[in-house]
Amino acid sequence: MRFLRGFLVSLALVFFTWLGFRWFPGHTYLQSDTQIYLPMLERLDQPGYLARDFIATRPHISFTVYDEVTLALRKAAHLDFEHALVLQQLVFRFAAMLGVYLLATALGSPPVYAVLISAFLNLGASLLGPAVLIVEYEPIPRGYAFGLILLALGLLAQRQALLSGLAAGLAFLYQPPTAAPFWGLVFLGFAFDREARHRWKPLLLTFCIACLLLANLAQLQPEVVETQNLFGRLSDRLVQLQHFRTRYSWVSLWAPRDIWSYLGIWICGLWATARVAPFIRLELRWFVIGLPLVGILTVPLSYLLLEQWHLAIIPQFQPARALLYTVTISSSLCGVAGVRAALRKRLAEAAAWFLVVIAIPLNVRVFDLLHLEDRLSVQVFGIWIGFAVATALLVRFATRLWLRPLALAVPVLAVYALPGPAHVQTFPKIDKAPVTELARWAKKNTWGSAMFLFPDVGHDLYPGIFRALSERALYVDWKSGGQVNYFESLADEWYSRFEQTMDGKFTAARLQDMLSLPVDYYVLERPHEIVGIKPVFENSEFVVYDAQDLRNSSTSLRLGTED
Repeated sequence: MRFLRGFLVSLALVFFTWLGFRWFPGHTYLQSDTQIYLPMLERLDQPGYLARDFIATRPHISFTVYDEVTLALRKAAHLDFEHALVLQQLVFRFAAMLGVYLLATALGSPPVYAVLISAFLNLGASLLGPAVLIVEYEPIPRGYAFGLILLALGLLAQRQALLSGLAAGLAFLYQPPTAAPFWGLVFLGFAFDREARHRWKPLLLTFCIACLLLANLAQLQPEVVETQNLFGRLSDRLVQLQHFRTRYSWVSLWAPRDIWSYLGIWICGLWATARVAPFIRLELRWFVIGLPLVGILTVPLSYLLLEQWHLAIIPQFQPARALLYTVTISSSLCGVAGVRAALRKRLAEAAAWFLVVIAIPLNVRVFDLLHLEDRLSVQVFGIWIGFAVATALLVRFATRLWLRPLALAVPVLAVYALPGPAHVQTFPKIDKAPVTELARWAKKNTWGSAMFLFPDVGHDLYPGIFRALSERALYVDWKSGGQVNYFESLADEWYSRFEQTMDGKFTAARLQDMLSLPVDYYVLERPHEIVGIKPVFENSEFVVYDAQDLRNSSTSLRLGTED
């Protein structure tokens, strides 16, 4: 019977992992941070690649196993980078669901309803302000590490300290900033809790091993153009550039509006913790109370360390992203409290707890759900109330064991309702076919060190997609500006290039002024094709001009739109 239950639970978690990956919140590739990571991985795999690209030659992944594991998978399983990264993404999404399931069962939830709580969390949420996701769409280190920390927390709740330490140690290897709140509480527990010291000895061992392994791997990294400034202070110039490009690191720019929502979620989580307190083992309280509190405290801490003291490590560490733990733990505990209330036939209380759980994937600015200003907001409000009440009813009246799985229909329906009637947008839908066709042409018909520039696309994502698929250098693009958090010289270089070429209105006169740049090919959108000069490539969206042809033009450049 235990084997059958374990098999069915595993099957359910795999199903919801697939459902979330395939439909909602979904997944992307080369639409966000993988545009930065992939060129770095390509250059580490083949050191001759992208030698002229200022992003690929300044990797910031020295203190992570993200590159080593991905390159090893690529070689051992003969996978391309996309499949090697997505394979890890699927595994760690499942790990996150399993971790929440183990936590919920340790807090007294029946297995089916523990799956329900995990499935609700798998709907994800976009944390506005710190610009981070509960379920990352892209296969990036932060998403891997967060899934592993949730697994570590679940294993620790089941008193599997060694396995928990292994999961948390691997999370630390993938991305230390994401794992830091967990390990910080482990050290506090060791310092002040005798029971924790007795039970958590394997955790210290695994952490020491992880630190030694990370240090050794960092020594084996190839020499980079510039090292990260971890212990200095930000210059005034770099502060200005980060305000321009990476505003999410500066809490004063978003906290005055968003902190109230996070405080509301945190208070609900504390209330739920009090409701299920008899089921929380003493040593586990370090995490179910400590992790949400750490998330809240990182906001004023980030303000002090970055905005007052200008410490250079803070925009790289981005401590306020620990709000992930505030939202995740609070949602999970509200789910547990809702299940317990429903099983005790307290229908109204159960519905109230599920209101918190379902509000988070709908809009993490939870108080905005109460502003009924138009038809859409009323529709979203109805979906919110309907799902919460339906969940409470299904848990309350599924008195027979075989009826309990009916409650899982709610997160299944939510997968379709949130992006549909509720209009929850996770990421922009991009037609990659034209830029993929362009990248294939460039890879086949241009020399490996060719430099490309997309001067008229502004903040669009197409240049980064092109660079990753074509393995050709970009002179500059908007997405690359995210690296201003890591390297000061790169920040100056990026802004100088962006201001000169892509910032502001595109005109033929501006293009004429760019011809002295070390660019080999200029890629323009179809409406901006140049009169009288034949492109070397064109498709439905883009036209490509050889820089030499533009420089040799006997007349001033003129765009088709200027006729």
